[in-house]
Amino acid sequence: MKKLLILVLSSIIVLLVSCKKSADTVTHINCDGLVTDTLGTGDNGRIYMQNAFTPNGDGLNDISRPLTKNIASLSFTIYDGSNNIVFTTSTLLQGWATTVNPNTFTTYYYKIQATTNSGHHIGTCGELYKLSCLPAGVSLSSLFFEDQLLLNGTYSPTTLEHFSICP
Repeated sequence: MKKLLILVLSSIIVLLVSCKKSADTVTHINCDGLVTDTLGTGDNGRIYMQNAFTPNGDGLNDISRPLTKNIASLSFTIYDGSNNIVFTTSTLLQGWATTVNPNTFTTYYYKIQATTNSGHHIGTCGELYKLSCLPAGVSLSSLFFEDQLLLNGTYSPTTLEHFSICP
């Protein structure tokens, strides 16, 4: 009995010591529950999502929206860093057309659940950057804008966007 009690107490101590409190208590964009069931089905439904946009009113990459191929319906939601919904839609090709303040680079999170024309599901989520300048240390090659999307679903290496370095 003593050995069992010592074993249980030792286990509890190990568990308590190994616990760490994260400085970031917000869990960004919960991707749990997204369904993708197209693997092996030959379904050609696709979702293409840029990870950056520049809503400055110049007509280039002003809207954040998923571009789709053979998608019947979708749910598209954007969250801020505190998990507050800042935009949501179920209308294909509709996106978030907000404004950007000068000298900003803000991270948001998106979540998309779609149904293909064949009745299968595609779920995806990720980070989205709303920007008017490029922070030092952020490579332009890590950002993908809507104007870079090619017909085959890949992104070209260059965008027509031009940025100053954020102060």
